[in-house]
Amino acid sequence: MCCNSFRILILFAFVIIAFFSNNFFPSVPVVLWYLISLNIFTFFLFVIDKIYALKEKRRVSEITLYFLSFAGGVFGAFIGMILARHKLKKNLFLAIEFFILIL
Repeated sequence: MCCNSFRILILFAFVIIAFFSNNFFPSVPVVLWYLISLNIFTFFLFVIDKIYALKEKRRVSEITLYFLSFAGGVFGAFIGMILARHKLKKNLFLAIEFFILIL
């Protein structure tokens, strides 16, 4: 994920997924669908980044991980960090994620 416009497109895609999911299950609010789908995506992105780190391939940028956490995927980020044991030794990254959680 390279640039801000691509990140914004991803968020629009999650908004569309939320509205589409709300048509099938109208009892669940759109905001909840958005948060569920974004947290799942953020979780998988952390796991993918961990796999790329082990294989020494090109990785997901930290800015993208911060952006998705700030957009609402912070719980998926923490679950991905814990289960994949990824970025737990980087104190600055953890501090920024906790700050995003508090916000």
